[in-house]
Amino acid sequence: MAATTETDWSKHPGLVAAAVGYQWFYNGANFLAFKVAGDTLHPLMVATLRFSIATLILLPFALRRWRRSPVSLQELGGAAVLGVTMLVAGQALAIWGTHFLPAGVAAVFGSSAPLFLALFAWGLFHRPLTRRQVAGVTIGLVGLVLMGSTSATGRDFQLIGAMLTLAAAAAWAAGSLLAPRLALPRDPFIGLTVQLAAASIVLGAITTASGIATATHLAGVPLVAWGALSFLVVASTLIGYAVFLALNQVSPTLANTFNYAAPVVALCLSALLLGEALTLVKLVSGGVALMGVALMIDRKTLDTLPTAAQSKGSRLRDRGEPQPPQGSLSPPSKIRG
Repeated sequence: MAATTETDWSKHPGLVAAAVGYQWFYNGANFLAFKVAGDTLHPLMVATLRFSIATLILLPFALRRWRRSPVSLQELGGAAVLGVTMLVAGQALAIWGTHFLPAGVAAVFGSSAPLFLALFAWGLFHRPLTRRQVAGVTIGLVGLVLMGSTSATGRDFQLIGAMLTLAAAAAWAAGSLLAPRLALPRDPFIGLTVQLAAASIVLGAITTASGIATATHLAGVPLVAWGALSFLVVASTLIGYAVFLALNQVSPTLANTFNYAAPVVALCLSALLLGEALTLVKLVSGGVALMGVALMIDRKTLDTLPTAAQSKGSRLRDRGEPQPPQGSLSPPSKIRG
């Protein structure tokens, strides 16, 4: 079945190239949307609205698919746990962290999930690090330190932002390692909907209890912030998920190239649209960090390890199904080893 899908896609290289380009674009543009929406609304409110709206859109379709692929309570619980881990602790913290950083810098910090994935696999599951992994982690961390130190003098940079964004990447990596150990819905569409619903409920409770929700006046939100939120819901969460599923059928390696391409897109777009400084030092620092990320990704392990796509639905590789994306919900890549 997989071979048929690949053959079909191979006849349309233009569509594949367009899908890759779109994935690079939206994963980079996500951080601009985080910045624009999060500078008007509280970042946690942005996450709450994003996931709640997406849930309401997907729910009717998920319920229809449920009839063909019933889900057990254990699978519902597994998907809910991933929703809290990867969307609340991952995505919501990334949006919050970007509020304290230039969008392009936040994207570079956000690309560190594969580094945490390797470190967690080594520290928690005693999976030995290869030489390439050690080099990747070392180079990646050096690049992140350089990015932080060279950006720290800017008034838009606050240390709390870097800490939140790195914590978000770590949470995404933790969820990626957790996914294969959970019972998850067979249908990735249902799995995604349950994750979004769980995240919406938890974030709704947090924003209500903290007073963030009552202090939010949606009528006064400017159009540009609504545009950013719409981008996150439609272009990133909904379309982005579908694009990742399609690309993963062609090549998991292609589907995960956004990890080192999206930050470059974010740096360029934030300079062009938000007027953020794009200096040679920042480009070099980002390049070093992304070189480390690139060393963590290769075709062999992408074909054998569980991807973050599993975080969006099921143990897809085990069941012969495609595997879904931290910005659409874009996954941390698989790593060598």
